[in-house]
Amino acid sequence: MTLALAAATVMLAGCNPYNQMQKHLDEVDAYATPEVLALKGQNVEAEITYTFPKKYFREEMILRVTPVLVFEGGEIAGTPKYFQGEDVRDNYTPVSWKEGGVFTQNVSFPYDERAAISTLELRVEGRTADQCRSDKYKTFGDFGAVPVAQGVSAVQNLAYMPYMMLMDHNYSRVVTVTGEADIHYNINSSVVRQNQLSQEQIALFEEFIRENTAAENVAMGTIYAKGYASPDGPENFNQKLSAARSQSGEKAMQNSLKGLDVQYDAAAYGEDWEGFRELVEASNIADKDLILQVLSMYDSAARREQEIKNLASVYSEIKEEILPALRRTQFVASADVTGRDDAEILAAIEAQDGTLRLDEMLYAATLVDDCGKKVEIYSAAAKKYNDAAAYNNLAVALVMNGDIDAAKKAIDKAASLNSNPVIANNLAAVAIAQGDLETAKKFLAGLNSEEARMNKGLVALYEGDYVAATRDLKGYNLAVVEVLNGNYDNARKALGNCGCADAEYLRAVIAMKEGKSAEAIEYLRKAIDKKECLREVAKSDVEFARLFDTPEFQAL
Repeated sequence: MTLALAAATVMLAGCNPYNQMQKHLDEVDAYATPEVLALKGQNVEAEITYTFPKKYFREEMILRVTPVLVFEGGEIAGTPKYFQGEDVRDNYTPVSWKEGGVFTQNVSFPYDERAAISTLELRVEGRTADQCRSDKYKTFGDFGAVPVAQGVSAVQNLAYMPYMMLMDHNYSRVVTVTGEADIHYNINSSVVRQNQLSQEQIALFEEFIRENTAAENVAMGTIYAKGYASPDGPENFNQKLSAARSQSGEKAMQNSLKGLDVQYDAAAYGEDWEGFRELVEASNIADKDLILQVLSMYDSAARREQEIKNLASVYSEIKEEILPALRRTQFVASADVTGRDDAEILAAIEAQDGTLRLDEMLYAATLVDDCGKKVEIYSAAAKKYNDAAAYNNLAVALVMNGDIDAAKKAIDKAASLNSNPVIANNLAAVAIAQGDLETAKKFLAGLNSEEARMNKGLVALYEGDYVAATRDLKGYNLAVVEVLNGNYDNARKALGNCGCADAEYLRAVIAMKEGKSAEAIEYLRKAIDKKECLREVAKSDVEFARLFDTPEFQAL
């Protein structure tokens, strides 16, 4: 043998470990925990365990193992893990030739909806260390692929959409409307002056009474004549004076409204200190703060009057600007107006006649069950009235209708018109629906409503914090979290007696996890009977993979 031939023979023998490890790859034990992967937060995670047998891993070899989630239409590669033999001078995980070893690797993949039916496989490649001179073995070569897990469970995605809040429509079929007017008197007088009865305010009040008395859908209330005196002079005298004013005012109004079937009530209110306070607060009188302080310091009307008179520098202004306005009879009347009934409101919606008020339109949307119709009504109200409540409620309806992008535009418009906790909660809810959890948390900060608390629970759920989610959620969504926690009894308790399609579907999932296939089939049948679309959902749900080929499942 020549020296050159001997050298080549030695080199091939030195690279032979590559072939040996490739040939005996099936002796390496690898498995994933869990065997069926699960979505947690925004990622799919698993722990891979490798067991290398004794005298398998050759001293000069390097293995690269890449976890890959493979599904129809695509694949996602995870972070590779490298192993090295004992003679390799690198920073990979060393494996003993003599002893072998057990090693773990945590892998994580961003969630892809297509991966519900999928395989997690380990793609193994090998090469020798640099001391091996053959070019054939200096680059990684394919050793094969090892499947270690099947499918991705997405129970987390069974949770309901975020919790949104409607703003009040403020519609009441019976609305109370009021009218008010004052007539004023000379000092110490209860005689109604003619010029007082001809003033515009009195004319409008009388028109209010006449119109509502004549209307068929209005129940006219009592006309109250409230007599007052200004707080100057003896208190007893002013009490009697206020009574005389209420009576003279009532009589004057009766004469003006002669022939109308209305009830009157006259009452004396004495010195009007509250009116005095309000007028002073609204005035530009010098030292008004001092006057208000006197009112707060003394309860005695006489003492108040004296102390105010002692303020000589401002008392003349009080006599001219404040006191005359308090010598009055105040007329107050109310009427109960009965509006359109539900059928009339819906008829007006269908006719699109433009006669409905904002509150009637917002109320009309609550009378229909179809989400598309709700969107139509709220959209019309928002366009006509440019109102925050209309845009807010439109956003709620759009989310219910599955149009998240349009809901985002609507709730942003509501926020531009008004700022309140309801809109803030709904901004967070739309952000959750779009997967923007950080923005959602900003809007939810400081909110204390039940809806906001449960939205915080959904954020925790989608971040994989099941402890916080369990604390904040309730009902069906709490049941979803308890399934993820493996607390199936708690999940059933959270579902209670709910017989909705989604609850029945979740019960089927629980039954499969407990190994009760026949029970799962029955729950699935109930769910599909109530919501046909769940048939297709079940066909791609790895939770039911063991049933896919059974006649019972195929007959659903």
